[in-house]
Amino acid sequence: MRRITITPLYVLLLGCSSSSPPPTLETDLGGLAVRLWSSPARLQVSDPDGRIVFDGLLGGPVAEGSPPLVAAAVRHADVAWDTGFGTFRPRETAEPWNGVARFDDPRLAGDTVRFDLRAEDGATLGSAELSSPAPGELLLVLRAADPRHNRVSLGFACTPDEHFLGLGGQSWDVDHRGRTVPLWVQEDGIGKDETDDYQGLWYIVGRRHQTHTPIPIALSSRPAGLLLDTSRYALFDFCSTDPARGRLEAWEGELRLHLFAGEDPARVLRRVSDRVGRPDLPPAFAFAPWLDALYGSDNVRRVARKLRDLDIPSSVIWTEDWRGGNEGPDAYSLDEDWRVDRDLYPDFETLADDLHALGFKFLTYNNTFVVRDADVWDEVTTAGHAIRTPAGDPYTFLGVTFADTTLIDLSNPAAVAFTKDVYRQGLLQGADGWMADYAEWLPTDCVLHSGADPEAFHNLYPVEFQRLNRELLAEQHALDGVERLFFARSGWLGSQPLVSVFWAGDQQTDFSPGDGLPSVIPMGLGLGIAGFPYFAHDIGGYQSGLTEPTTRELWYRWVTLGALSPVMRTHHGRSARQNWNWESDAASTEHFRRWAVLHMRLFPYLYRLAEIAHDTGLPILRPLALRWPAWEPGWTATDQFLLGDRIVVAPVVTEGAASRDVRLPPGTFFPLLGGPPLTAGPDGATFTVPAPLEELPAFVPAGSLLVLLPEGVDTAVAEPDTDEAVVTVADAGDDRELWVWPGGEGATSEWTEVGGRLSYRLDGGPIDVLPAAADWNGTPVPFVERAVTVTGPGTLTVGPVTVTLVGGSPDRTVVLRFP
Repeated sequence: MRRITITPLYVLLLGCSSSSPPPTLETDLGGLAVRLWSSPARLQVSDPDGRIVFDGLLGGPVAEGSPPLVAAAVRHADVAWDTGFGTFRPRETAEPWNGVARFDDPRLAGDTVRFDLRAEDGATLGSAELSSPAPGELLLVLRAADPRHNRVSLGFACTPDEHFLGLGGQSWDVDHRGRTVPLWVQEDGIGKDETDDYQGLWYIVGRRHQTHTPIPIALSSRPAGLLLDTSRYALFDFCSTDPARGRLEAWEGELRLHLFAGEDPARVLRRVSDRVGRPDLPPAFAFAPWLDALYGSDNVRRVARKLRDLDIPSSVIWTEDWRGGNEGPDAYSLDEDWRVDRDLYPDFETLADDLHALGFKFLTYNNTFVVRDADVWDEVTTAGHAIRTPAGDPYTFLGVTFADTTLIDLSNPAAVAFTKDVYRQGLLQGADGWMADYAEWLPTDCVLHSGADPEAFHNLYPVEFQRLNRELLAEQHALDGVERLFFARSGWLGSQPLVSVFWAGDQQTDFSPGDGLPSVIPMGLGLGIAGFPYFAHDIGGYQSGLTEPTTRELWYRWVTLGALSPVMRTHHGRSARQNWNWESDAASTEHFRRWAVLHMRLFPYLYRLAEIAHDTGLPILRPLALRWPAWEPGWTATDQFLLGDRIVVAPVVTEGAASRDVRLPPGTFFPLLGGPPLTAGPDGATFTVPAPLEELPAFVPAGSLLVLLPEGVDTAVAEPDTDEAVVTVADAGDDRELWVWPGGEGATSEWTEVGGRLSYRLDGGPIDVLPAAADWNGTPVPFVERAVTVTGPGTLTVGPVTVTLVGGSPDRTVVLRFP
């Protein structure tokens, strides 16, 4: 039953001596307690356990020239946009803020609380409503009364120890406390400045928070979730101008904020993803290594054959130059045609068949640029499929090839159909998907077929591009049943259910913070919080325009990070001939093979994590706070993460390092690949660990088990025409290897896979010294190099430890290893 209390104003005026008068209105919405004060205006929301989910600021006026750190505020502003190479600089001319001083006339209308927004002098500034779309979720809507007011701000209090994660592909920070973050889809830039000030070559070098995936979703450590539902430019001020006060700003006359509560951060993220939608579960082949190959049919075949001959597992060959490429003195650039280049790939269809026979999916490349000398220019511009100028001509700008370029108008159904038809030709020729690149460049002053405001459509352009790709692959799958995927780098609200694999974009080929190797971890964590769980990045980096090509050291470090990422994927990079890669020497080939084998063997773990992400919204790449929310470093670390729920990964992202500090929460942790344990006290601890060039520090909590494939699996592709010599995941059947790290007394760890058909459980511990033999279903089995081999389901007993295997074939082989 809903409880509502409305306190008359005269009661509030009758000598309330307390500094905190009773609320004007109290009610329950969606299982959350709502308290609203009329004068001064204030809103507070608590969960069933009394934890404050949202604590609004007090109402009042806003001093001229100051940020509106009050309950709410509205104003008018004009903006002019400067743009260059996909980067946008807003120049705002704004009137003073009108601060909301009172929430007047609060009333309950059905399941909605409504109230008026008034200034200190009683002028009506707007209206507000509060409702609950789902349990544990509130929707707060503020609407400006004056149609000229196209900026709305909402203020909130920050607790002293509060952290704010998310906001999409942010490359500097994981915790955004102390920052004001502008959100607008645009190029990342080449390199990153430490500030958001537009200075120097602002259209080339990125700003601190400039990203192609700015997502207005944040996770607070309260815990609580914030989702600002807008298609326009937005600002999140996380206590940057005042350590106790923050605010959100929408560049339109309405602010729509979804608030999410939960008993822990994981529950909050589930509710957030329930709201925005979750992506399809990617095909299994996504979770085995991907390798790029280019320079024509013969070289692509050579690469594929070499991978199989050297037992380097891989499920994907992706070929970016299938539409053509050009060799420059220091870079390899792509043609911007839309159809296969028959000079480089005269037998594209046969090449696709050959790759399929070797157990590879064959991915290519597409984007929405239409360049003046491209093969589709006349078709697009004659049919009116391009964005336009006010005069009705194709809107052109200087594009990535430094030639006149326009964009497909994705607001035009005919243009979308044309694009699908051209892309479909690649599928019918044998491609299994592609990189869906760019989509950040839509000008704010173009004319769209739909008549939509291009400033409002700008952030939605990548969403519509992703919708096109997803629809096309679904249409083709309905006809032929072939598993395919596309992967993307740009996005906004609405992208979450449309894109399976998201990659981090074009990092620099160096160790620089903000845009080099270190930027990958913050981006992956921020994207995971914002609803993109299937994360990839370019091993070795891509952009070398302002730095040196990929070095041996950089590439070695990036390979190890790639192996312990959800998706392991190489890229040749801009300086394709100069960049260090897996074929640079024999040692590099072996380094890549070793880590690709580990990634392939982790397939049962990664695929189950993908299923969990699809079902619950929990990302695969996670901040440590999702498992240890009370441990503060888990909210702030930019150079460590959890892969799933049980592998703490601490990549080396500093040039020249031979060791690194690793912060671990309370407990005992074992090195993933063997070694003595580390034990952290009640507050956690920092350990300096060795990190040779070929290694990556990674740790597993005591009381864990990890399920792996046996060695020797080549691919996760299982097609009828795959050569018998290629070993697939299906060929491994139910055979597995378990790595077991017993915990203390009463410790348990569980895992399931194959839709729950196979399950595993570890109980008990610890084991100080392994005995000579273990007990398997009542029969002694000897340890050989700290491992036992058993057949079928059953229970293994080792002193105080039991490991139970349920399901699977009675003749399955399982190796249980105690590293």
